[in-house]
Order: sequence, then structure tokens, then C-alpha cells
Amino acid sequence: MEINLKIKIKMKKTIKTLLVLLLSVITFSSCSKDDDSVTGSINPELVGTWESTTHETVITFKSDGTGFDELNDTFNWGATSSIITIQWVYPDSPDVIDEIEKSPYEFLDENRISVKFEVEENVYETHIYIRL
Repeated sequence: MEINLKIKIKMKKTIKTLLVLLLSVITFSSCSKDDDSVTGSINPELVGTWESTTHETVITFKSDGTGFDELNDTFNWGATSSIITIQWVYPDSPDVIDEIEKSPYEFLDENRISVKFEVEENVYETHIYIRL
């Protein structure tokens, strides 16, 4: 009887240890940085060339998830129905990784979008773009 009790206690400790290890693995694997790259869907409505009405900026979104601006600087992009995500790419400096920009946007009509850029923490500047 005493041996069975010792075995049960040892099994409970083993099970608890395994559960703690399993939870640790799940926790640490799910806490990886989500901003490692721009992935996700491409909103086909955004594909094309857009010009800012407030700044001298022209930006082109390609259907393969890449794009470029008026200076031929390149970026990767993705978009949900309300957030556009851009990460600038520096082919001449592969070690330089720019932060990922996530900006809320909305269509004003089929040829105009409003994009909010965070210029400081919780401070946004709105830009209007027209389709060229």
C-alpha cells in the first residue's frame, strides 16, 4: 500500500513537471516577435500608383507584395481591410532592417485613400493619396 502511494506521488510530480515544461514551450514559442517580416494578404484594391495630396510623395504597390516610391526606394507590404504594413528594404545594405510601419487606412472613394502615419507615440498625421 505504501509503495503504491509513493508511486502515485512520484507520477503526480512527473506529470506536473511535464505540464510545466509543455506550458513553457507553448508560452515561449507563441511570444516570438510578430514583426519579423511583412507577411499576410495583399489588398488588391491598393495595387497601383498613388500620389500624396499633402506631400510630394508617389508610391507604387505591386501585386507581389513589393513596392517602390518616387526615389525608387523599395519596400515589402501587406494589408488587411484597415491596416497597411510596410517595411523598407535596403538592397545595398542587407544588414539594415527598417522597422515595420503599420498604418490605419480607409478608402474615401475608389481613387482616394486616407492613411494615418504615427509621427510620435500616439500622435498621427493623416495623408490623402489619389490613384494615378
